Amino acid sequence: WRVSERQWELTQPDDPGYRRAAIEVITAWLRYQELTDPEPGVFVLVADEDHSFVAVGGGVKAALDYDPADLLGRRVEDIAAPELAGSVHGAWQRFLEDGRQDGEFRLMSRDGRSVELRFQARAHHPIPGFHTSRLWPADRDRPD
Repeated sequence: WRVSERQWELTQPDDPGYRRAAIEVITAWLRYQELTDPEPGVFVLVADEDHSFVAVGGGVKAALDYDPADLLGRRVEDIAAPELAGSVHGAWQRFLEDGRQDGEFRLMSRDGRSVELRFQARAHHPIPGFHTSRLWPADRDRPD
């Protein structure tokens, strides 16, 4: 992922390829994280400023029965439990202001089940303008 990061660093923010280079860094970083620190039941979602997923960890298959590629381009609101979808915008604004958010949230699985999850979210991580959430089943202790 460091190679992708170096290429991204050489790309100017006004370059049309900047976003693509940023997403390549994030995707490579996520692969590295999953290889070096695999945690059963934990998955990662990385979203942009519009709440759209740009990278999704493989653990989402076990947790929600989605293939990671199925969620790319979808928004947090698209998979939030229906009763929570309307609160996403406000919570997102507070998250960006605070820079972090930890708590519980319900997402919908591919087959329509509501899944209670715990999460740790960090704004502008791993790179500015993109935001990472680690999620795991609510009935498990927090991963290290």
